[in-house]
Amino acid sequence: MSGFSTVAKAMAIAPKCSGFLSFCASTFIVQHVLRDKKRRGLTYHRLLCGMSISDMVGSLMCFLSTWPIPKGEAYLAAGTVQTCAAQGFFNQSAALCTISYNISLAVYYLLVVVKGWKEKRVEKVEKYMHAIPIVAGLGTGFTGLGLKLFNGAGWICWIASGLPNHPERHNPSFGVFRLAFLYADAWAIILFLAAVMLVIYIHVLRQEKSLDKYVSSSFASKKRKQSRKIRNQAFLYVGAMYLTWIFGSIFRLMQFAGQKPPPAIIVLFVTFFPLQGTFNLLVYMFPRINRHFEQRSLSASATASMTSLTGAKAFFSSLRQSNMEKGFGRRKGKDKD
Repeated sequence: MSGFSTVAKAMAIAPKCSGFLSFCASTFIVQHVLRDKKRRGLTYHRLLCGMSISDMVGSLMCFLSTWPIPKGEAYLAAGTVQTCAAQGFFNQSAALCTISYNISLAVYYLLVVVKGWKEKRVEKVEKYMHAIPIVAGLGTGFTGLGLKLFNGAGWICWIASGLPNHPERHNPSFGVFRLAFLYADAWAIILFLAAVMLVIYIHVLRQEKSLDKYVSSSFASKKRKQSRKIRNQAFLYVGAMYLTWIFGSIFRLMQFAGQKPPPAIIVLFVTFFPLQGTFNLLVYMFPRINRHFEQRSLSASATASMTSLTGAKAFFSSLRQSNMEKGFGRRKGKDKD
C-alpha cells in the first residue's frame, strides 16, 4: 500500500465519497416517485425514476472504485480479473444508460411544452423513451464483455488497456471504444440538451409576448415569471450535466492528445463524475424548494397585510371613540350651563 502515490490514493477514496452521496440521492428520487400513486402515474416521474435506478447502479460502481480491480494493480485493489470485468460491465451500462435517459426527458419536455401533447398521448411513446437508454447501455456493456475491453483504469474498471498485467485482454483500439461507447455520446447529448432547453425557453417566451397586447405592461412583466422559471430550470438541468462531465472530458481529451492530465484535473474528475445523482436531486427538488419559499413569502405578506389592516382598524376605532368622548364632554358642559 505504501508504494502508491497521493494521487493514486485520492483516486481510490474520492469516488467512494461522491459515489455514496449520489447513490443516496438517486435512492431518494426513486422512493419519492414510487411511494406516491400520483407521481407513479406520470410519464415524467417514471422516466426520472428509470434514470435514477440506472444512476444507483453507476454510483455503486463508483463507490466500489478500486476494490474490484485485481489485487496489487491499484490502491485498495482487492479483486480479480472477473470482478473487474463485472464492474466494467455495470459501469459502462449504467453510465451510458443514465446520460441517455436525459435525451428521453428532453424529448418529453419538447412534446409537452412545445408540441402541447397530453399525458395519454405521451404514454404511447413512453416505452421507447425507456427502451433506447436501456438498450444502449446494455448493448455497449455486453459488447465490452465480449471484446474483453474491461480492465483496471486507475480508479475503476472500465474500457482500458490490458497492459502490462493482462496482455491477453489488451485491445489496441481501446481508446476508440472509449470515445464511441461513452464520451462522444455524452458530448452529443449535452449539446442536444442545451439546444432543446433553448427551444423550450424561446417557445414559452414567445407565448408570453403574444399575450402582452391583452394586458398592461406591469402585468406583462409579472407574467414573465413562467419563462424565468423555465430558464432557471434549464440552466440547472444543463449545468448539472456540464458539472458531471466537464472534468472527465478534459481528462480524456488530454489523454487522446497524448498529454498527461495534471493531478488536480484527475482528482476533480473522479470526484465530480459520480455526482450525477446528487445533481439530479438538486434539479428535481429546486422547483419544490422555490415554491416553498414563495408560499412562505406570500404567507408573510398576507400576515403583514392583516397586521396592517388590524392596526388601521384599531386606529380608526380609537379615533372614533375619542371623538365620541369629546362630543359627550361638550354636551355635558352645555347641560351644566
